[in-house]
Amino acid sequence: MFLYLVRLIEIFTERGLYISEEKYDSGSTVIVPYRSKEYIGEIVCRLGEIEDERVASLKRIIRGALPEEELNARNRNLKRQELFNVVKSRIKAHNLPMKLVKVDFGVDPDRIICFFTAEGRIDFRELVKDLAHTLMNRVELRQIGVRDEIKLIKGLGPCGKIACCCEFLEEFAPISVRIAKEQGLILNPTKISGICGRLMCCLRFEAEFYSRVIKIFPEIGSTVNSKLGEGKVIGINALKNTLILEFKNGWQKEVPLEDIEIKNKNGAEDRIRTGTDLHPLDPESRASTNSATSAQYHYNLPDKNVKKEDKDL
Repeated sequence: MFLYLVRLIEIFTERGLYISEEKYDSGSTVIVPYRSKEYIGEIVCRLGEIEDERVASLKRIIRGALPEEELNARNRNLKRQELFNVVKSRIKAHNLPMKLVKVDFGVDPDRIICFFTAEGRIDFRELVKDLAHTLMNRVELRQIGVRDEIKLIKGLGPCGKIACCCEFLEEFAPISVRIAKEQGLILNPTKISGICGRLMCCLRFEAEFYSRVIKIFPEIGSTVNSKLGEGKVIGINALKNTLILEFKNGWQKEVPLEDIEIKNKNGAEDRIRTGTDLHPLDPESRASTNSATSAQYHYNLPDKNVKKEDKDL
């Protein structure tokens, strides 16, 4: 069994590992499965002969490609580039505020699909008529979002790997700044944004873990008791299940969560946190508890002020 790295000819940015019992040389063209369809790919290199059950899950090369199949695939690539240039020139001629992303063929070879992005809704009816007359084909314009743009044209994320939306994400889940806050990330747009300019999709992967675990930790800024004495919580490490405490002498120490006792706002001991106290709570419990504690704390302040005003009177 041979292991190959194959690059798809019609989707230049797509590469993948495939296995085959046949021996192919670098530069050979083959037919490979990709997203429930068959595409023509070029062998980038043969990684070697391997007999391991770990590669059994990889897709197999279907067969070698015929010379005419390879020629047709390369001609379709040239045709796409020609169509892209024509459509882009017509958009400029109509002075429309839209960015052309990709031009491709539909299921019907006589149908041309143009993907574009724009800030708002665009009236492109005259453009469609112009393109249909120029190209002598049925033309369809589809407006997409910036996330879908990256999914179409491919790219590398800030981590240096292929963007998640290009690799395996089928749908985009909603992502908010709250997710980044729960993970303790620096709210710097350049650090938490992807190449599309939106919040990175990978923030969602660990959101459920952090939203569940963060509820067992005391609030940042609260005072807790530990074996080393009373300290102020200045940091949380959810992965290591530890807290960073700052003591009265300015000394900072990372302390396991099970070794601390949390105090409420009035300084009374609330409860001792142990390893068995990590029971899951409902998503709203932490917010509601904090809100109730905060409301109770602020409710006591006006009473003192009222007494002071009475003395003045």
